Amino acid sequence: MVHEIDRLRQGWPVWDGRKVGSLVIREVLERLIAGGETPSAVEVARLAGVGRDELAEFDRLWPTMPVNLRRKVLQIAVELAENDVEMDFSAVFRRALQDPDAAVRATAIEGLWEDDEFRTAEQLAVMLRRDSAENVRVAAALCLAHFTLRAELGSLYPPAAEKVRVALTEAFNDASESVEVRRRALEALGVLSDPGIAELIQAAYRDPNPRMRASAIYAMGRNCDERWLETILVELESENPEMRYEAARAAGELEHPRAVVPLINRLDDPDLEVRLAVIGALGQIGGDVARRALERCARHESPAIRQAATEALNELMLSADPLDIAPFLRDSTRTV
Repeated sequence: MVHEIDRLRQGWPVWDGRKVGSLVIREVLERLIAGGETPSAVEVARLAGVGRDELAEFDRLWPTMPVNLRRKVLQIAVELAENDVEMDFSAVFRRALQDPDAAVRATAIEGLWEDDEFRTAEQLAVMLRRDSAENVRVAAALCLAHFTLRAELGSLYPPAAEKVRVALTEAFNDASESVEVRRRALEALGVLSDPGIAELIQAAYRDPNPRMRASAIYAMGRNCDERWLETILVELESENPEMRYEAARAAGELEHPRAVVPLINRLDDPDLEVRLAVIGALGQIGGDVARRALERCARHESPAIRQAATEALNELMLSADPLDIAPFLRDSTRTV
């Protein structure tokens, strides 16, 4: 795929904001249709930068594609957008939210993970409550986590922020909704400082379903309130590795020094994913004790542990006060 995109950049620069034109859109879509179920990254990349003038032609031809082809085109578009932030498929993704196929709608939502349009937030809030497909509602809840963060930071249009909060709260409180949708709605809500959100997190933590309880721990970390510290430290010792994993991540989000020693005690956890989460959390919290533990991990026999520790140490150094980087400089020649 990389080789194909390099060729495209040399001959067809469509991701710099220039419109590709309705004739080109027609040619691209017709070639994709003619090519069957094996779309190339080069052809899909030419859909980046579709402007308003081209949408009528897109709307006419997109539904004529076989469903498997529509799915694959969007999957490739999502991958391209993740690898190159300048490739903008947002117009295509927004259009595909109306697709009759649930898998296409879910993939379109995934592609909108960095969308900042308040209208997109409002549309996803509607889909969360009204779409008939569970996978689409799950995708909507996951994507809305981006918008709740913006709402908490005050950068989302207030009426849209309220619609998002209401839709997510209703989804969580809906006893007829699936556990997967409810837990993802809670995770999205976790970042909000509204006192009512803490009550929802508490309710989820008391839920008998272990997946819901794991999402409650995740939401505690996202909530960044010290009231959750004791619960998180307790769950670091849970028999359930998913709970230990979420507790480690949540401890890192809280960045409380009291979590450092309990986290270090989990560096020999039998589950690799838990150990990696612990290392990441130590990098977020920082301090001399955490740094020394990470330096030991950077000499570990496991490549995964070494890489995670190195990345955590780099994060520590970048976040450290300029006057406190002497330990990093002193140890920079150490063989790891």
